[in-house]
Amino acid sequence: MGRVWGKKSTISSEDEELHRATASAVGSTTAGYDLDMKLREFEISQLTQRNNFFMIFQGVMIAGLIQSQGNAPVIVNFYVCLTGMFVSVFQIGMAGGAKFWQSRWESSSRTSEIEIVLKLLQADKHAIRTFTHDIELLDKTQKHTIKKWNQDNPSNQIENLNDYISEVVLTDTKGNPNRFLRHKLDWWVRRWGILPKWSVSRIPLWVGAVMLIFWTNVWIHTWRIPFLADMITNECKIICMAPLVPASPIDKTTKKTGQ
Repeated sequence: MGRVWGKKSTISSEDEELHRATASAVGSTTAGYDLDMKLREFEISQLTQRNNFFMIFQGVMIAGLIQSQGNAPVIVNFYVCLTGMFVSVFQIGMAGGAKFWQSRWESSSRTSEIEIVLKLLQADKHAIRTFTHDIELLDKTQKHTIKKWNQDNPSNQIENLNDYISEVVLTDTKGNPNRFLRHKLDWWVRRWGILPKWSVSRIPLWVGAVMLIFWTNVWIHTWRIPFLADMITNECKIICMAPLVPASPIDKTTKKTGQ
């Protein structure tokens, strides 16, 4: 009896393990879809927090640079600008990495969503599409799956809902036509702010790139190019750093005459 009970216990344990594997994100399309959505939301929330950290750091450095009015020691301005350049590069890398993983989880969620939608349609159930409403955004494999389903099921096809979604958003943001000025302003907001479908996750990338250009430009102005200065004043013979505030005309005249 002991051996029989042990055998039954082993089989029960294997069945339980199989059940857990089937219900996990690896064995269940629904569980995998839920996991993809959670990871996507995590990346978006972390992107916001990390970008806020970088922008606060950038703001403090810019405020310090403005507060000094260019009168800080040249070496300080040099290293502040150099630090700003490195911070901007890291900000771009952070935003780019977050965008990569967000796109990765969205692509996985689209694949899972298509499988779930097909199962519901086969069972003659209603299916709500969140990430697959615009078929043009899908990859080749996903498009092929939908195309094959539409060919095999002409009476129950999966349609491209991109135009429908845009129409819903346009109607929802149309505003009150009875208020003329507000209605016209809302038109400009819809035309240039809403309908272009700005990518919120790409904006931190562009902000980081703009900050990198800004710090590089200021950093360049902490240097004085010798041959250019020599052509103009005939006085600079070596590479040197220059203050952000240019010398006054009186200082230049005094230095030139040796007084």
